[in-house]
Amino acid sequence: MIFSSMSREHILGILFLGVSFFAVGRVYFQATKPAFWQDQHVVGIRKEWFPWTRAALRSVLRIRDWVFEGYSKHSKANSFFVIPSIDRGPMMVVPPKQIRKVYGFPTTVLDVYNTANNTIQTKWTIWDTEVSENNFQMNLIRNQLTRNLDILTPPIAQELEEGLKREWGLSTTEWKYVDIWTSAMRIIGGAANSAFCGEPMCRNMDFLQRIQDHSMFLFLGSILISSTPGPLRFITGYAVGWACYFQLQRVSKLCLPFVKERLDNTAMLKEDPGYSWVPPKDGLQWIIEECYATGNPAQLKPERVLHRLVFINDISLHSTSYTTQNVILDLCRAEPSWIAALREESARVLKEAGGKWTRQAVTKLTLIDSTIRESMRLTPFNSVGLPRTVIDPHGIMVENGKSSFNVPYGTTITIPVEPIHNDDAIYPDAKTFKPFRFAQPGAAYDVLDKLGAEPVQETQNGDQPKPKTSATVDDAFLGFGFGKHACPGRFFALNEIKIFVAIMVLHYDLHPLEKRPKMTPIIWLNMPLFNDLRVGVRRRTPVELL
Repeated sequence: MIFSSMSREHILGILFLGVSFFAVGRVYFQATKPAFWQDQHVVGIRKEWFPWTRAALRSVLRIRDWVFEGYSKHSKANSFFVIPSIDRGPMMVVPPKQIRKVYGFPTTVLDVYNTANNTIQTKWTIWDTEVSENNFQMNLIRNQLTRNLDILTPPIAQELEEGLKREWGLSTTEWKYVDIWTSAMRIIGGAANSAFCGEPMCRNMDFLQRIQDHSMFLFLGSILISSTPGPLRFITGYAVGWACYFQLQRVSKLCLPFVKERLDNTAMLKEDPGYSWVPPKDGLQWIIEECYATGNPAQLKPERVLHRLVFINDISLHSTSYTTQNVILDLCRAEPSWIAALREESARVLKEAGGKWTRQAVTKLTLIDSTIRESMRLTPFNSVGLPRTVIDPHGIMVENGKSSFNVPYGTTITIPVEPIHNDDAIYPDAKTFKPFRFAQPGAAYDVLDKLGAEPVQETQNGDQPKPKTSATVDDAFLGFGFGKHACPGRFFALNEIKIFVAIMVLHYDLHPLEKRPKMTPIIWLNMPLFNDLRVGVRRRTPVELL
């Protein structure tokens, strides 16, 4: 099929051209900007014809530069600034000192959910509105997956080991060069689906590829829709919507019989408690139980249950794979002593756990945890993130330097994630990769003080601050969001990545890279595109469990 045979570069190229083409339409449909925007600190606007439209076009490649410029000029002075964007329109960037206050507004004032749905354009990309609007599968991620990590960790570890063998090979003499993004997607996809739906689907490579294809079309397609002017949006909306539907049908051909069998077995067990079948403890089963809990038989439609399973993959696959591939790239530039320390820790923890990965064992991987956090800090998924929309008709009052002003209804606000992570005042020598930066007691405890906010520290033993982990969210580390609306799947994702890194350093050597490949900034994202991301890998004899 034509879509499945296209590389990600071809897909992105087509969508990128589409973004640029349709953005030109803004020249004809964009109204004059209200005086509010003209009165703000705006980065990226020039004195020219159609300044906002042309800035929106430039934003495809320039948002990252603009947010660093605005952070230096305005955020440091506790002032808001505005950057134009092709997909979200003008975005107001919150200074670090006010993150806790502004993002502490209730959802009746600062919208989270509709803003998130608009980011992935669920109106067009998710065909079943019950899946996008009554999205109780998110509670599954927030609650069941996290609560059941004791059960899920062993099969995840097993799939990660199998995935590494399959993707990286078993030769101990020959280097194998792999596309690290592609292999990370496949390995992480298989391991995640061991928890989402179990065997045999988590080992069905055709199923995993089709899941990835659907996720790619949804992700890039939503950017295309968002970048299209309102009067033309129905064109890209229908085009992307049908493409997503086509990809969903490809997944359905492989997975729907599996879902139907699970539904049939569950129904028979509920009718006859003596029925000889033990429900698996995985995401699919928990989705089915949630469907029963609604009391609405329509929720048990096989196609709807499948769509919820696909949606969980859509929102988790790319971010986890992105973090994994960046950890690998950073370790390819690491000092040999750092790799040795990670291996020693992994071997020791695994031995203490009796040679089997458990949730308790994973929590002891403190050096690996710090390495992941440091990699996420240096190469975040986005330059600005955590978009919110002001929905209070009266707007919100905020400080702006030495004065204050009202941010009006409908304004999109965001956080300068990458500049915060690269601020030397927060992280000394911030542009240098220091894998064990967060493993030292007290290494990051003065962060909030440096931001000028009142620190709120958790403690252990009554007086010592608790070490921060990769899943910790605060005003200065925003890898998984901030506050009560932080990424609900972060504990599951970090558990998976930590196991991956431990297995990788125990069983594989990484060929050193002369230069660390950089991500490509596309609008507010940092994408693994247009660079050589091949890495040399070779199987090794594991460290002895002394």
